[in-house]
Amino acid sequence: MGLACVCVLFVGFLYANNDIGMTSTNLEADIRSSQKIKDDWTLEGSVSNTMAAYISYPQDMSDHTFSVYVNRPGLSFGYFFRGGGTLSGVQRGIAEFTVEGYSERAFISMNQQQVQQLEIDDGNAIQVIDIDSNKPFAIVLPINAGNITFYDVNRNTVEYWNNPL
Repeated sequence: MGLACVCVLFVGFLYANNDIGMTSTNLEADIRSSQKIKDDWTLEGSVSNTMAAYISYPQDMSDHTFSVYVNRPGLSFGYFFRGGGTLSGVQRGIAEFTVEGYSERAFISMNQQQVQQLEIDDGNAIQVIDIDSNKPFAIVLPINAGNITFYDVNRNTVEYWNNPL
């Protein structure tokens, strides 16, 4: 009985110190707390089994903060902060974030180019994802999904830049 109590206390200590990860339901609270995001800022995001990506911004879209989390393999029960902050690439374009050893990538943008569509061509079929051209976005996709192409409201392609974390 004493050993079970010690184990529970140890796991509780690890969880309290975020040594075993953050659950997906607690990511928004962690982002607002750790990156000091105001309550009136909007948070947009995408969460998969191994990666989570968010962008937060005020109503006038004059600023932003992005956040990328990963779910570590092994003894991990949640997500760990991997990188974030403010980048001109996110403000003016689309930034692709990759993490070595992970099979997913995040695309984050304030959407100044008015991207309205994302096409994923895997060589057999083309999957289309609609994006609100008036809002910032954060999308997590598998690295091996296929060729990724973003289109603006005039059907022009919009480039993205890779940023390894």
